[in-house]
Amino acid sequence: MIEAIKVNLQPLSAEAFSPYGQMLENKQPIFPEVVAGEGRVAIEMQYLKPRRPETTRIGQMAIHFSYNQTFIPLEGTMVMLVAPIPRNTHVDQAAFEFDYDKVAAFILEPGQAAFIEKGVWHNAFMLGRKCTFINVTRKNPGEGTTKDAEGQMEVTHARRPYVEFVDLEKRDSRTLELELGRFKYLVED
Repeated sequence: MIEAIKVNLQPLSAEAFSPYGQMLENKQPIFPEVVAGEGRVAIEMQYLKPRRPETTRIGQMAIHFSYNQTFIPLEGTMVMLVAPIPRNTHVDQAAFEFDYDKVAAFILEPGQAAFIEKGVWHNAFMLGRKCTFINVTRKNPGEGTTKDAEGQMEVTHARRPYVEFVDLEKRDSRTLELELGRFKYLVED
């Protein structure tokens, strides 16, 4: 039986997002970085594919330690689902701690930027009809634009082996379920 962990969707704010990274604010620069010898900082434009309106459950999360990452929606809204850096990073990634009590979900409006620190669990997706966004990420020489693997984490990992994906449903028999609250209008027709 899969246990659903409820996560309230909230507006992006610097204070609320601070355990996971930074919200870009006026006169407060952020500095993308990649561990030396581990690829280069890259900026790409991406388009998120629509989710079924009734889909508010998320069972997979990504994590990477060689770079931080920034998401900036240009058109449409996106959700940034995050959890703190695991305290047990010395173990195999399949056993990394996932703190279900500190999972948070933020709505990013066009023009807002969420900068996640290295090692923060995360998943980004759209609510609504479309979302175009800037992704400040890491790429290896010769690596092209990130392709949508339509939720198939093993495909993405094969293309980008420096990103670890964990299927929480398989590993922990848990899934994260968004509580939309005042943002319910984003999934209604």
